Amino acid sequence: MKILLVGINAKYSHQNLAIEYIKRYLKSENVKTLDFNINQNIDDIYREIIKENPDVLGFSSYIWNINFVERLTSDLKKAKEDLFIVWGGPEVSFDSQEIMEKNPAVDLIIRGEGEETALRLLQALENKKPLDDILGITYRKDGNIIKNLDRPLIQDLDTIPSPFIDYQAPKGKMVYFEMTRGCPFKCAYCLSSTTRGLRRFSTERIKADILRLIDSGADTIKLVDRTFNANEKFSMEIMDFILANARPGMCFHMELMAHLISDDFLKFLEKMPVGLFQFEIGIQSANEKTLAVIDRVTDLERLAKVVRTIKSYGNIHQHVDLIVGLPYEDMKSFKKSFNYASSLGADKLQVGFLKLLRGSKLRQEALTYGLVYSAYPTYEIIKTPWLSPREIRRLKIIEDLVEKYYNEGYFEKTLEKLVDPSNPFEFFENFGGYWEEKSYQNKKHSRESLYKIFSDYIKIKYVEDKDSLIENLRFDFLASNKGQAKSYLNPRPLEQRLYHDLLKDEEVRKAFGLTMDLPTKKLVKDFAFESFTFDAGEPSVFGFFYDDLGIKIIDITKFMKG
Repeated sequence: MKILLVGINAKYSHQNLAIEYIKRYLKSENVKTLDFNINQNIDDIYREIIKENPDVLGFSSYIWNINFVERLTSDLKKAKEDLFIVWGGPEVSFDSQEIMEKNPAVDLIIRGEGEETALRLLQALENKKPLDDILGITYRKDGNIIKNLDRPLIQDLDTIPSPFIDYQAPKGKMVYFEMTRGCPFKCAYCLSSTTRGLRRFSTERIKADILRLIDSGADTIKLVDRTFNANEKFSMEIMDFILANARPGMCFHMELMAHLISDDFLKFLEKMPVGLFQFEIGIQSANEKTLAVIDRVTDLERLAKVVRTIKSYGNIHQHVDLIVGLPYEDMKSFKKSFNYASSLGADKLQVGFLKLLRGSKLRQEALTYGLVYSAYPTYEIIKTPWLSPREIRRLKIIEDLVEKYYNEGYFEKTLEKLVDPSNPFEFFENFGGYWEEKSYQNKKHSRESLYKIFSDYIKIKYVEDKDSLIENLRFDFLASNKGQAKSYLNPRPLEQRLYHDLLKDEEVRKAFGLTMDLPTKKLVKDFAFESFTFDAGEPSVFGFFYDDLGIKIIDITKFMKG
């Protein structure tokens, strides 16, 4: 019996951890896994599966891929009528009978944790045994849909074989890594709230897997644990272990509850090297009533102190998250939440939109709170008693602008001049109005086009200060893009002969970390030297060195002669 397990990811850079766990748990040479992504042609995926000619086909199902899975299931069953098709994953673990009624080509659904259930199912299929006693499945029998009892959770996670033995990380992909299952918190919008308790792989197993990942060549490792710092002592032990063993250039990304971070943990974090860790910190809302309704336990004052303290260290990249569409969050309230989150100084501010996930408490209470959401994946919020569809649309545009102009870090100097730290929402709201007026939300944008749009906006909105602001925008352009500044940025490059003179100057080379043995003519193409006059002050000259390791920027005014 040939078994094929298929994961269809949201992006090329993602990988499906669930199917690898199940493959290892089944311990069968007849099991194969395939990873695809939703940006691939669905017909190509269909043909790859047909080529494998499996007897049993399992799909790992999520909100981002369920439409693919439904279509592939229908077509594959028509192509091979005796193909036994199994679905698993969070998108089908709830409402399984309803889902099977809607999708007649599905033979069976594995609900919840899949490893032990998949093993029992495979044994039954191979031995042609009835499925009546297999816990955790919904299946077809004699024209009926039968839902068996739930399966208890695996208590000893170490019984699940590691998916990282002899693992070689594919280039360009992040690796998902799991240390715990479940979550100590019960946030009403999250599926982790449906699982009781927090289970953890043993420390020995976790450390062994970390070493395997380090040896695998993986560069970016994303921990899927909902709260990395649920046990602070354990968190510090693991971070110390990573610090002692990680290769240069590796990055570990984890989600934390910032308000739980103690002063001792903060002192511990201060010693971490630059870039080894990234933190994702959920705020969701600064409205206390909203937080209470969604069962989100947060100390906003403590959270702010922690994020700002970590920011002051300059060694850990931080993301903070907000959710649009939660109960009791209207535009005024969301503006307050946005300004609070922005004031923390995190490297990224991610604005998401509420998704009413199957099985979540908030979906079950949607009628109670008047939450109207799409009937189709990703079940995103349409309107609430506090936010109209048009207001949500406006916030979509603002979210897009935050992503393009703030999160990427390409407009830092200009935004510092334009954004009022006490009310950053106002800038993005006004810019969003201009963006919508020009219908830019309906177009694709290159990075260069974003500078042009921003310059046009500045020249219209900030007439009196436009020249000074364009100076800042030109600086931002050169700080992120190799080459000559565009004409709309009023470029003021030094004459080419001065490039040679400057790069022959030993002090200039020393400032950029260069020795004198490198030929000037080879260096010229990697430099830009431009004059700037910021805020009607004295003219300055900056050098931009576009090295393979990044861009180095130095004020070289003092090196100018005459």
